[in-house]
Amino acid sequence: MFWGLVPKVLFFRRAKMIRLYCRADCPRCNDIVDVLQQLAVAFDVVEVAPGEVLPAELPEGAQLPMLADAEEAYQGSGTILDHLEQMKDFKALWYKYQSDACYCEE
Repeated sequence: MFWGLVPKVLFFRRAKMIRLYCRADCPRCNDIVDVLQQLAVAFDVVEVAPGEVLPAELPEGAQLPMLADAEEAYQGSGTILDHLEQMKDFKALWYKYQSDACYCEE
């Protein structure tokens, strides 16, 4: 059985979810959430109330909005949207080349 060959460590390793840190009054954060929903990826939104201290897991001097994706952090709505556009492009290529079709001309 295949599962018996997989090291047990893999079962306990937790995947890091994309996390968006934003203020409740952020005008572009809804755009970011819309793009995340279109990408159909798992994500979590952490709203920080005005005047509230930033969560401890954020680096010192962090500016909101901030998107944490794996080990990378993206600050500012423009930078975040650029990163999500790259994810869209990657997803399109992934679906294109993971099918059973042949692309001999490319």
